[in-house]
Amino acid sequence: MSDYGDVYEKQFVRNLRRYISLKKRIRRRAERILADPYFNTESLDDESGELNLTGCRSARVDRNFRIIFVICEECRLVPECEFCFCEDLPDKTVVFLTVGPHDRAYSMK
Repeated sequence: MSDYGDVYEKQFVRNLRRYISLKKRIRRRAERILADPYFNTESLDDESGELNLTGCRSARVDRNFRIIFVICEECRLVPECEFCFCEDLPDKTVVFLTVGPHDRAYSMK
């Protein structure tokens, strides 16, 4: 059982439907993230393409697929985080922003 709550943004849900063949793998990876969001995930501290993803984290689903998310307790400490949706959420909340192939995920599509 996880100590972290979860919130799924519209883009994540939309993409989960789009990549139906990977749905089980994505769900299992999301469950592992909720169990320990800092384990085996990457902090995105630089500008990736056109977006500044500082404050976000990335987790591999497979070689080319990524989940992009924020952890509210960490996100609040990064004033330049553009994807913080944590204002009314507890610190121990993971907000799943998007999922998809590497390039699409990092461009937040």
